[in-house]
Amino acid sequence: MAKTLSFTDTSPQTVKIGDTTTSFTLICGNDNVATDLTSAASITAKLGNNSGYLKSATIDPTKLTDPTTGQVTVTFTADLMTSLPAGSYAIEVWVVDPTGTSIYPSDGSTGFTITNNIQSANGSVITTITFDDFVAAMNKAASTIDKGDDGLSAYQVAVSNGYHGSQTDWLASLKGDTGTVDNAGLISAPAFQSLQSQVNNSAVGINLLINSNFSSGLDHWTVNGGTNSDCKAVVATDSDGDTCIHITGTGTACGLYCKLVSFNQNQVTTGSILVKGTGTLNAVGVGYGQTNFGTISTEYYSKVGSTMPAGSNSSIFRIYFNSVNDVVDIYIKFAKLEPGSHATDWCPNPTEILTQSDYAKIKAAIVALGGALS
Repeated sequence: MAKTLSFTDTSPQTVKIGDTTTSFTLICGNDNVATDLTSAASITAKLGNNSGYLKSATIDPTKLTDPTTGQVTVTFTADLMTSLPAGSYAIEVWVVDPTGTSIYPSDGSTGFTITNNIQSANGSVITTITFDDFVAAMNKAASTIDKGDDGLSAYQVAVSNGYHGSQTDWLASLKGDTGTVDNAGLISAPAFQSLQSQVNNSAVGINLLINSNFSSGLDHWTVNGGTNSDCKAVVATDSDGDTCIHITGTGTACGLYCKLVSFNQNQVTTGSILVKGTGTLNAVGVGYGQTNFGTISTEYYSKVGSTMPAGSNSSIFRIYFNSVNDVVDIYIKFAKLEPGSHATDWCPNPTEILTQSDYAKIKAAIVALGGALS
């Protein structure tokens, strides 16, 4: 029997950026017959796009108007809207009850759309740069760099092959028969610097960490043994179906850290993590001397973290816990380090959003220049 997820006849299926009053009403069903949600212990709506999972919203089962109809309501609050630009999205509803976890729909996903509003973006809405503006700025920057005899820049070829925008690191190693791209020259060009400033100013909620959802296990992360040198970290999957890390040990400062964090050390940053279990927060962030926030529950995930004061000279991001009655038994997921003093919903690092389709287009552009990409 296939699980289905559909909008009610009266529910909207689009929402504008900045609209925090619109709600979607969906029906969880089995072969389009409404599911009785009376026994649901937890309900979570998960949002994503063609790059994968983005964020989620919790729905209180006790506040369902009529759980026998299978209807759930997803409201686009300010927190949910933050960092979601205009575009097409998919939604799934995860229901946990005594029989286990049910994911609606079981085949494919249900789609909705976020559209631009008439005003320029500000506040909690991300300021976006149009693709045409990006192409113009990059072509201006590329015009200051030596090119081959045919007069084509690597970036122009990439654009002609349909490549759309946010990745530039690949330019550093481009070399072909038609010429060589000087990456140092590219990133120091005034046009590129102007573009970078726009991107930095619009990067509300950007995640500065790599593999922050532990989808690649502990890649980029190192276990910190703690004061008793007995901390262990194991990759697991929790009841929500998310990849998480199970941390156990005794003493203080049990947890994980990553060293290769790049950020402006003269600005305030906020580190956060979803956590549940036994233990108290030692540090989640860059350096020490942070202002910690949040409390840890043994029953459910909660967000904890800390705000780092400006001027830190540390480049190590820490997720450390102290024991309760000499026990640390903690589950963590969705780590984030972001500019500013406000913890927003988790999102991946921009460099991790490159899709296979984008990669194929980049490769085609490099091949067109006479180069190769393994």
